[in-house]
Amino acid sequence: MAKPLGLRNDITIRSISEKSTAYFVLIVVIAALPAFIEGLDGSLFAFAAPYIVQNIHASTAMLGVLATGYAIGLCLFSLLGGFLFNKFSVKYTILSSVALFSVFTVVSGFAGNVITLVLSRLLVGLGIGMFQPAIIALLGDIFPETRGRTVSVFNVTYGAGIFVAPYTISPFLPHFRIPFVITGILAGFVILAFYLVIPKTHKNIEKQHSISIKGIMNKNVCVLSISNLFYGITLFGFLAFYSEYLLKELLIHPVHAGTISAMVGLGGALGSYPLGVLADKFGRKRIVILSAFLVLLASVGMFGVGQSIALLCISTFLFGLGIGFPAFVAAQGQDSVSEHLAGVVTGWMFFAFLGGGILGGPLFAAFLPMGFTKAGLLTLGVSSLLSFVFTLFTNREIQTSAESKYILTSNR
Repeated sequence: MAKPLGLRNDITIRSISEKSTAYFVLIVVIAALPAFIEGLDGSLFAFAAPYIVQNIHASTAMLGVLATGYAIGLCLFSLLGGFLFNKFSVKYTILSSVALFSVFTVVSGFAGNVITLVLSRLLVGLGIGMFQPAIIALLGDIFPETRGRTVSVFNVTYGAGIFVAPYTISPFLPHFRIPFVITGILAGFVILAFYLVIPKTHKNIEKQHSISIKGIMNKNVCVLSISNLFYGITLFGFLAFYSEYLLKELLIHPVHAGTISAMVGLGGALGSYPLGVLADKFGRKRIVILSAFLVLLASVGMFGVGQSIALLCISTFLFGLGIGFPAFVAAQGQDSVSEHLAGVVTGWMFFAFLGGGILGGPLFAAFLPMGFTKAGLLTLGVSSLLSFVFTLFTNREIQTSAESKYILTSNR
């Protein structure tokens, strides 16, 4: 009986993908599964956070602190995830970080005080911070000519997790612990599938290239980094306060608020792959610009249409269509550097994105005395506008997939 792909020593991710389209699809889908539990956890926590904060007798401003702690964890380890992709086994980097995530997503649902809650979200962020850039780098680097489509699968599964989350948690509210246990169990199944299916070695490489941040600092990467930073402010402002805005400011029933929140995931799940196909066909720059524009429209709409459930659903769906922005930016960044720097540039792009994420919650909280609507328009509206503007100044892809050839085996 043949060993599972993940236990064989005679193949690499790239070699088995070259031989069989079926194996290629299987590897891409399994590699993207951690994004599902990432989206599930993030949306679960965003939707449950007002109740969790109330349960530990903290103020509304704590929502911003929690989003910041989560973003700090993500940011601290995003660069490490990218470097580990280039230096060590990407498989075991992802497995260990998903395991860390799985433990502390459960802990965050059972936290009984502020310190435990903040620390658990920080450690959830550490896990995601390692596996997110590593997976994006893996998907984008299997075959450079298809990286738009492969990276978009991460966005699809991430969106699916966000879509499922409100329907998972709303039947339990105001009780919220069981959904976090479900997330931890699902993470265990993801770890098992990843271990059995993903080969130990990523690809055959030359070991002559140096790995450094300096090697990726061209104009394209710098401009994309700034755009990603502003998108981070937008997304984490949204994650920190949108559920509170729907539930406590607009007084929308939790069932309807859950439906509205689920539109983010639906937009990501339905729209990401078509956008990835278009990116491969017409260029990643166009799709990065389009994604940023959709986020801008949605950011203004979500906080500008009042209590209309239909318009809130449409605006939130548009936000979901653009939620793959960081992954598409990372793909464009990979196009802009030598192939051996794919992991480093991906880690850097997520570092910039998550650096903005650290600011999103506190900025929204700082504007709250002006009211939720103005705070949303100032935080999400302005930052998404700046993110969009910077995408206009990027170059088209400047790297060809044929530039680097790989001939020696590495245990990556």
